[in-house]
Amino acid sequence: MRITSIEPQKKNPTRRNIYAHGEFILGISAETLLRFGLRVGDELPPALMTAIEKAEELVGAKGAALRFLAVRPRTEREIRDKLREKEFGDEEISHTIQALTKAGLLDDAAFARMYIRDALAVRPAGKMLLKRKLLLLGVDKRVADDAIEETFMGVDVHATALALAREFTKKTRNLKKNETPLKLRSRVSAFLARKGYGWDVIEEVLKDVLTHGEEE
Repeated sequence: MRITSIEPQKKNPTRRNIYAHGEFILGISAETLLRFGLRVGDELPPALMTAIEKAEELVGAKGAALRFLAVRPRTEREIRDKLREKEFGDEEISHTIQALTKAGLLDDAAFARMYIRDALAVRPAGKMLLKRKLLLLGVDKRVADDAIEETFMGVDVHATALALAREFTKKTRNLKKNETPLKLRSRVSAFLARKGYGWDVIEEVLKDVLTHGEEE
């Protein structure tokens, strides 16, 4: 086959339609057109067609990943899962991951730090809860641990946990008027555990909350 015409697509000017002997052969991206240096008059042997189709798969995978990233930052596993969902092959997925990482658009460590900062800005939470959420998003355990320790360096964990516990007891006080100290201790402990705080923090907070309650 010999290319007889290369025309922009009407609905997507960034793509080109390739014609051979006046008949439509395939549509490709401008990136693929430039990569292979295709021009009118060029021959299209089977091996070249296969290479072009493979390159188009990679362009498609990159495009899908970039659209996914445009909504919010993602982890590597999220990108891999999304591309598998769209039925891209392992080779295209690996090349896409490498390209995004090289461009600085995919960085699980940076993602983890940003995720923790954003979560803490909205609502205080403990390290355990944040770690669970990061692991569910596909962040490596070591990367998650490092990000948590780095981000929490400037956070007074005890103070934030205490503020949460006091807010919690204040909101539920009228519903628990005759509550015993033991029941209050159990309820606050469960609340803070759900928020991701470890027992070392919970134990210290309970002392302050129970003392504050007795004074009132």
